[in-house]
Amino acid sequence: MKKYELVIFESNRTDGNMSRNKKFYPANYTDEDRRNLLNKVKDKVGKKYGFSGKHIFQPKQKSETEPNTYPDGKYIRISEKNLTHEDYWDEDLSCDIVMIDTKYPNVVIGHIMGDCPVLIAEDRKNQVVATAHCGAAQINREVPKYLIESLYKEVNSNPEDIHVYIGSNIKKESYKYDRYPLWATNEKIWKDCIIQKGKDYFIDLNKAIKKQLNEVKIDSSHITESKIDTYKSPDYYSHTEESRKESTNNGQNYVGCFYKEVLN
Repeated sequence: MKKYELVIFESNRTDGNMSRNKKFYPANYTDEDRRNLLNKVKDKVGKKYGFSGKHIFQPKQKSETEPNTYPDGKYIRISEKNLTHEDYWDEDLSCDIVMIDTKYPNVVIGHIMGDCPVLIAEDRKNQVVATAHCGAAQINREVPKYLIESLYKEVNSNPEDIHVYIGSNIKKESYKYDRYPLWATNEKIWKDCIIQKGKDYFIDLNKAIKKQLNEVKIDSSHITESKIDTYKSPDYYSHTEESRKESTNNGQNYVGCFYKEVLN
């Protein structure tokens, strides 16, 4: 019987920009130019971790600037119907959460990011994993909670079997506003997670996420947090650094995971 293990990885500036967004490229670059450059980065990351650069999914998550009609917490479990493109990046996954199991080894799920944490929740008993990009807007609409509930619904997971990784992100010392953020409309979620010091408001994304995970019965001992502050780290792309310091080395990281066969 084959055995599998989950591999979690994070790309960063040392690997290259994991986005095709035109704002990260010279104005004269075509879509094909951007696609070719991204493919080179994907191939580089794939070679580094042991998968094909064409086997990476990038979901389309709704936002204020890109609204979508799907309901909050929508998840998609990867199946054969999602594997028809030569490059899985081209698959239209409009959802908050993507899920995969050991039927599809070396196929990557995750999300691009530039300061916002990506959550990876694995049911270690059933060997099913789900991922979600959880920035402030997604935390405000309770996507961390929906991430765990998707496992409860799809595979009847027990909370004691679920382990969660909170990826690298901007930490509370670096994430500040000069006023209470307008996007923080869910008062219960942000209580004690947005702290005023003088004229500034400091946002603790990790604490807000963990509050939601605890609400859906995930014990704190089953939560692992990356200690990397994307704003402070020279290796990571940071949207906040881009806006505050007008950095020219801009792009996005990718935080993801895949199942790998364990060879005896």
